Amino acid sequence: MKRLTVFLILFALAAGSAAAKDYTKFSDLKELLDSDADDYIFLDVRTDQEYRAGHIPGSVNIPYEQLPDALPEGTALDKTIILYCRSGNRSGQAARALKRAGYTDVYNFGGINQWKGDLQK
Repeated sequence: MKRLTVFLILFALAAGSAAAKDYTKFSDLKELLDSDADDYIFLDVRTDQEYRAGHIPGSVNIPYEQLPDALPEGTALDKTIILYCRSGNRSGQAARALKRAGYTDVYNFGGINQWKGDLQK
């Protein structure tokens, strides 16, 4: 049921996204983070220093250069993975790298500057 909830939320958020990309971009993450869904990995792909300066609550830091190798061992290829960085560039690169590695459920939130909530330090 939780996987279905994640899918439905992400589908609704991604509706109308550019289909030509090899990953999905959506801009409203708050609904997913506020839900009880937990069947996803939420990655901040900025540097460790940037992450420590302030990050979206619930995110895990893995710099984009380390993906996909740094994902937890045994991460299923169909695991929902949501990425963000500072402006959306690195998270887009990371999303493409994950798709090339065979991950099928990859979403690019874009830049932390799009986040409307508080940051965690």
